[in-house]
Amino acid sequence: MNQPHTGMPVRHARPPHRQPRLSGEPSKEGGARVLRHAAELLLPRIPAFAESALTELCEASSYYGNPLLAPPDLRESAHTALECFVGGMVEPSRMSESGEYAWHTGGKRAEEGVPLQAVLHAYRVGGAEIWDTLVGLVMRDCPEQGHLMAFAANEVWGRVDRDTALVVEAHRRAAGRHPEDDGRKQLPLLKVLLRGYTEVTRVSAIAVALGLPLHARYAVALLCGSDAERSATDPAREVRDGMELHWCPQEDGLAVVALLGDRSAEDLAAAMPTAPGLRGGVSTVVSGLMELGRAREFAQLALNSCSADGEVARLADRLPGAFILARPDLAQEFAAQVLGPVLEADPVERDQLLATLAAWLDCQGSTEEAGKRLYCHRNTVLNRLRRLERLTGRLLARPRDVVDLAFALESHRLTSRKSS
Repeated sequence: MNQPHTGMPVRHARPPHRQPRLSGEPSKEGGARVLRHAAELLLPRIPAFAESALTELCEASSYYGNPLLAPPDLRESAHTALECFVGGMVEPSRMSESGEYAWHTGGKRAEEGVPLQAVLHAYRVGGAEIWDTLVGLVMRDCPEQGHLMAFAANEVWGRVDRDTALVVEAHRRAAGRHPEDDGRKQLPLLKVLLRGYTEVTRVSAIAVALGLPLHARYAVALLCGSDAERSATDPAREVRDGMELHWCPQEDGLAVVALLGDRSAEDLAAAMPTAPGLRGGVSTVVSGLMELGRAREFAQLALNSCSADGEVARLADRLPGAFILARPDLAQEFAAQVLGPVLEADPVERDQLLATLAAWLDCQGSTEEAGKRLYCHRNTVLNRLRRLERLTGRLLARPRDVVDLAFALESHRLTSRKSS
């Protein structure tokens, strides 16, 4: 039946209005599922991803972008932090690892004198890089589920905020354990100099910042081993026996920058701690802050010459060994040329001949004293030395030949120990 015409416009019935689904557990569950899938895709790519994130950090941060200021373990630390964070999204049992590592990192960077702002910046850049990469992986691998990442955002950024808060708190607690003037804030600048930075204008500025004279008598000591560490409450700067000592933690031990005043490198060596699990090396004296890099190299050579734990070696006492360690390839070649037939002999005879030569040299050429040291008759010493002369073609009555034999023996001893 037709409806009567009333003169009013005809209005068609609207379909019932449907509210968009905003809550709902299925969407949250979907977000968690797609986030875990993206994390599983990212986890095996962590090494390459860490390099990319480091590049972004170095471009964004003036501190980390300066290779002289950036911590030497930055690459390793970034890799571990990212692996822990992403691994926690794949395996719920690992969820706490990134927070634990953030706490460790915050305290360590405070001990190293890295500013809190720089550490915080690194974590923010890292968080942004993780999020962007996770979204990109989802949009590439399963774009139809990309909208679910909106539900995953709270999970990711919540973890970033947690780790950032832990970094800040650990840094503040570690920094708060030390007086403002204990020298800890100067450590990054000292490490710049120890790495060999010599640009005169900036080194002059560093000298002002450190409150140290640009030109003065300095020396560097290096300590390594299981006991080469300072407690969290030990000052980074102290005056000991008239020397101003700056203790700089290194990845493989401790470096000590000493403003000597009228003291000597021998005094610095005497001031270094000794312990069964510790070895040390002390440089010669240098004349200013611009030479600290060279002094560190000298201290490393002295350290490498140590033959036993509990020893602190001065480079001045080990110069022949320093030459050997500076070019071990040439030292091995020299030892082979001089001692070749001896080194190729039966191991028992070889060791006897080398030990006899060493004892004879240590005893100032006395066969009788060498025999006492070796618990054998002096005639046995003479027979072994004559055998050595026949094998090498060198005569112990010729001073130049003695020099060759002594240097070759030391070359063999040091290079063999280093390669073993």
